[in-house]
Order: sequence, then C-alpha cells, then structure tokens
Amino acid sequence: MMTIPNRFEQTKIGIAGVGAIGSAVARALIAGIDGFTLDCVSDPALSADLGVLNTDFDTLLHRCDLVIECLPANIVPQLARKAFSTNTDIIFISSAALLIYPQILQELKTSKSHAYIPSGALCGIDGVLAMKEMGINSAKIASTKRPSGFNDAPYIVENEIDLAAITQNTLIFEGNALTAAKGFPANINVAATLSLAGIGADKTRVEIWADPKAAGNMHEITVRSNYSTLTSKIENMPDPANPKSSVLAAQSIVATLRNMSNALVISP
Repeated sequence: MMTIPNRFEQTKIGIAGVGAIGSAVARALIAGIDGFTLDCVSDPALSADLGVLNTDFDTLLHRCDLVIECLPANIVPQLARKAFSTNTDIIFISSAALLIYPQILQELKTSKSHAYIPSGALCGIDGVLAMKEMGINSAKIASTKRPSGFNDAPYIVENEIDLAAITQNTLIFEGNALTAAKGFPANINVAATLSLAGIGADKTRVEIWADPKAAGNMHEITVRSNYSTLTSKIENMPDPANPKSSVLAAQSIVATLRNMSNALVISP
C-alpha cells in the first residue's frame, strides 16, 4: 500500500503505457516531482530510451508502490486486475474503461488498493464533488473536437459517419455517459470522469460535436442541484502526438502527484 510521501521518502512509480500521455508524465517525473521517482515503465511499443527499465505488468507491479495507467481502454482491465491482486495503488487516466468494464470497480472493492482518477481535460470537478454532497439533479457535458479527433471511434465506424464530409459544427452523438464511453473509448474520458464524480453514467448526459473549425478540444459541463448550478467551459489544444487527447490530460496526472506530496492540499 502506498503511503503519502514526504521529502525524505521516495515513492516508486511505474507507468503502464508510454504514449503521448505516459511519456509526458515520465518526463515530468524525470525532471523531478517531490516524493516520487520513476522506477520503470511497461510498453512493448516504446522506442525512446527513458533511462529506466521497460518491463511487463507483473514486474512493474512487483517493483512499484504506485502505478499510473495510460493505456488503451481494452487493456485497462488486465492491469487493474493485477494491481488489485497485489494491493498496488493505481492512477487511472482512462476513466472510460471504468464504465465499459464495470468489473474493475467491483474488483477494487475486494482489494486494499486505492484508485485515483485525475480531472483529465476537465475543470470544475472539485465543484461537482462538493455538489454531490447536497444531491445533484442533472449533469451534462458537451464535447467538441475537430472531426479527425474521432477517427476510428467504434461509434463512427459502426454508423459509417464520413468525418471528412463534415463542413460545419455537427452533433454526431447524444446519449448517456456509458453509451458514449463504449462508442468513443479514446475520446470521452471527460464524460466518464464527470459521471464518476457526479450522478453516475446512466444519468450523465453527453453531447459530442465535430467542428472542422475548432481551435482545440472544448468541454462544457452544466451540473444542477437544488442549491447550485455549476457551468464550466475549457478549451485545450489537442496533443500533437494524439489528437484524441488534450495536453492537459497528462498535466492533470502530474498535478495529482504534486497534490499527494504537498503539505498544503486544496480539495472540495
């Protein structure tokens, strides 16, 4: 079980998946985050030399106190099962996987592991968590990206949507967060995170827009309770290495790590 680090201790971190997000987190750890050290990574496709061991999941979990997940959604259950069986703490950035594969959260309940979900490309999650204490009546997120950001999404393929033919801002999906996660597992972690922080996947409404003129990836949430209405809008530049994600996603993991090691913690 991971303990909260201080400046005299070093928590060993392993990163599973070193694509656009994982590599950005690795670089931040190599540059230095108080209380943490990058011990190893696991990615068979990794070509860059990060100066640490590149190994399998089992070795990663044996060596590390905390694992950061930066994987395609379909691989997340495999890592989660191994982490929970060894009572290893884990940070999930692929929150959509927690909706698509509900057994992950069921297995977490029988483990001594702790699971952390960063805010990702969203803002306002702290307010959502506070509102949940009072009771949330409704939650909605509208996400907008350039059409190319949705390439190869299952929903796009199954419905034979010609993304190249979209010439203006177009609503391409409307439904709940669970259906959105299944249809856009690499695009809609923001909706999954909102649903997990708020009123659940079935009740969280999702709109997905494709806009060829979009300057970046935009997410707007509206959450209502009897006492408060929260609206939040953020526009992030797409990650050059992965237009399905935003640069902010990796930095939300870094912020989570820094928050763990800070003496001053700001929370809802």
